[in-house]
Amino acid sequence: MKIFKLPDLGEGLQEAEIVKWHVGVGDEIKADQVMVSVETAKAIIDIPAPYAGKIVKLYGKPGEIAHTGAPLAAFEGEGADKDTGTVVGEIEVGEKVIAEAPPAPPPTAAGIKAMPAVRALARKLNIDLAMVTPTGADGLTTAGDVQRAAKILAEVGPQERLRGVRRAMAQNMMLANAEVASAAIMDDADIDAWPQGVNVMLRLIRGLVAGCRAEPSLNAWYDGAKMGRWVLKKIDLGVAVDTPDGLLVPVLRNV
Repeated sequence: MKIFKLPDLGEGLQEAEIVKWHVGVGDEIKADQVMVSVETAKAIIDIPAPYAGKIVKLYGKPGEIAHTGAPLAAFEGEGADKDTGTVVGEIEVGEKVIAEAPPAPPPTAAGIKAMPAVRALARKLNIDLAMVTPTGADGLTTAGDVQRAAKILAEVGPQERLRGVRRAMAQNMMLANAEVASAAIMDDADIDAWPQGVNVMLRLIRGLVAGCRAEPSLNAWYDGAKMGRWVLKKIDLGVAVDTPDGLLVPVLRNV
C-alpha cells in the first residue's frame, strides 16, 4: 500500500481545503483521473491520481484543511507501483504503511469550572463553554453566563466559515496585528497644482516611496523576540484592494 500526500501546490501555499472528493473507498481509478478538488488562497485546484490502483482510504472530509505533505489517499494494487501519472505540484509518496498513529484525543473542558447542571445546559443550548466568560466566584461559569452567551449567538446568527482568499486574508491580518508595529499618520495635502486626469494612485505611491527614502525607519522589519530591527534598502509597497472576494494586497516589488 502506498500513501499519496498533498503535493506542493507552489507559490508558498502550505495548506488547502478539501472541497470535493471525486473518488471513494474501494474505487478502481486510473492514472491522471481527477481524484479531489482542493481550494487554496489562490484558486480551486483539481488534483489527479498519480497512478492507477484501488483506493483503500481517504484522509480528510470536505471542509477540512490538509497541509502540504499530509496524507490524502492510500492506494493498493499493481498500478500503485507501476503507473505514474501527471500530478499538480511536486508529488510526495510514502511507502508501505506498517502502523498508523492513533487519532489525537479530543480536547477536554477539564480546565473549565462549571457545575454538572451548567454543563448540561451548555450541551442543550449547543454552547462551547470555552467561549463563555465566567462571572461566578473563582472563575466559575454559571447558568446565567451560558444563557447570556446563547442569547448573543442567537442574535448574531450562525458562524460563517471562511474559505480560500477570505481565510488567508483573516490569517494574514491576525499575523500582521501580532507582529507588525503599526502606525498611522493623517494630514491634508494641497493637490490643486496636479494636472487634471493624472492618476492619483500613482502619485500617492511615488509619495510613499519618497517618504520611505527620506525616513528609512519606515521601511524596516521589527524583531520582537530579539528587540531589534532590520532597515531595508529595497522598498516593496503593498496596496490594499477591496474585491468581492475580500481584501487583497498586491505587492509592488523594488519600487
